[in-house]
Amino acid sequence: MNPETRRQVWQICYDFAVKQIPKFTKWTPDELRQSYPFHRLLFSDEAIVAARVERSVVTTMGNILYPAIAKAIADEHYSDVHIDYEIEGPVNDAANNMIEQIVTELRTPKRRRPTPREPDHEAEISDIFNSRGGGISSRAVTADLYIGDFPTGPLFIELKAPLPNLDISAESKRKILYFLTIIDRKGISGGKAFLGLTYNPYGTRERYAWSFTKRVMDMRSQVLIGDELWDMIGGPGTYQEILSVLEDVHRHLPT
Repeated sequence: MNPETRRQVWQICYDFAVKQIPKFTKWTPDELRQSYPFHRLLFSDEAIVAARVERSVVTTMGNILYPAIAKAIADEHYSDVHIDYEIEGPVNDAANNMIEQIVTELRTPKRRRPTPREPDHEAEISDIFNSRGGGISSRAVTADLYIGDFPTGPLFIELKAPLPNLDISAESKRKILYFLTIIDRKGISGGKAFLGLTYNPYGTRERYAWSFTKRVMDMRSQVLIGDELWDMIGGPGTYQEILSVLEDVHRHLPT
């Protein structure tokens, strides 16, 4: 990140954190002990507060913080950058049906699948692109982050926390496949689409074991985790710079 981008990312993180702080002071310790009595066996008052507000904060991170950081970083390198960006185009019925079949089969538990389908990006794209025929209808998908002038072609990213539930994982898969089909039908080559997991609580890619993501996603070809995501957007070392910014923001937050 250049100095201006780093300043922007710092300010985004600081402003976000300051707006979230009141959530941590909404309840008194006595109120929380009454609401979470068994947590007192193991957790401090501060930990109980964190547990109480975590879902709200994490949801807001997904809706506001991650896209804002991603756009600030991407804007340093590219001119055609958008968040919450809709891509629309024609998809024939056969391709549409194949996408829905793939997603349905993959989200179904293996023991109940009618076919032994496993996540396989190349096979899925081959099945879809070779599905010709039927009527034509307009389909649209919305990218959390879209970079139209990415070097290899348009880049579509779903920005998510690293433990998405099955519905979110399946919908991300569907959007990835529709995006690639739409641009294929438009004659646009080189496009890429990923589920971008903003950090990795498992530490390394090899240890990542969240079952819903692995059930529906080709982990090698359709998923970016932590540093892979941020370094793709901003270049090598971007993730480590983000971590440095987060530490600096934390030191400057009001107490």
